[in-house]
Amino acid sequence: MHNAPLYRQVYDEIRARIVSGQYPRGAALPSEVKLSQQFGVSQITVRRALHELALDGLIVRRQGIGNIVRDSARSVLIGLSSFTADVAAGRLRLVRTLLADEMQPATADIAQKLNSQTGALVRHLRRLDSEGNIPISVDDVYTPASLAAIITHDMAASPLFLHLWQNASGIAARHVDYELAAEMPSPTLQSLLQCAADTPILCIGEVIYDADGRPLHWIISRYRSDRVRLTSMAQLEPPPINSQRRS
Repeated sequence: MHNAPLYRQVYDEIRARIVSGQYPRGAALPSEVKLSQQFGVSQITVRRALHELALDGLIVRRQGIGNIVRDSARSVLIGLSSFTADVAAGRLRLVRTLLADEMQPATADIAQKLNSQTGALVRHLRRLDSEGNIPISVDDVYTPASLAAIITHDMAASPLFLHLWQNASGIAARHVDYELAAEMPSPTLQSLLQCAADTPILCIGEVIYDADGRPLHWIISRYRSDRVRLTSMAQLEPPPINSQRRS
């Protein structure tokens, strides 16, 4: 704890006070001046800690009022085509925990998605993503063994997994096929996502291909429906212009 940067020590203490209820939901935090006096640090250090708390969804800054403890967990926007870019740019801040990393034979479903033989070895990763210390999703990644050898532990556990994998492999992901579905959570998902049995789960399946149409990864992400909002954008082609004019 004492080896942590000063701003992180301030962050941890303010977060502990929020969790304990010392700073209630919806209440304003003390001013930056008062916090710097309480912790014996500069206002710059306090400002950095508050910035990190805001990124993690624990507080929100309101003009003319100050820093307010969020009265409920915020919804997280999940962009179908911009997830990695949003994480890299800091628009979406996630903590990813690697729950499993194993080689296993492909089931018929996995083999069909990855265009391989049933029983062929694939690498399976299971990860838990949290935002603001609240779990929002569990994902399962399946990668053919021939493409999975370069995956390190740090890469597997990174929110920038796909970006890092492309850099390490030299293989560019060119397009993605999406499948969306809804299901009720299993007992395992209820425990991991800390959700009730009647909370629907949003499932997004992604098959990621290279320029030659070869499947690289099959990723199934399961989101708490009460914690995310799904966004996407489609480019519409203009209608053809009728060249025949009415007389």
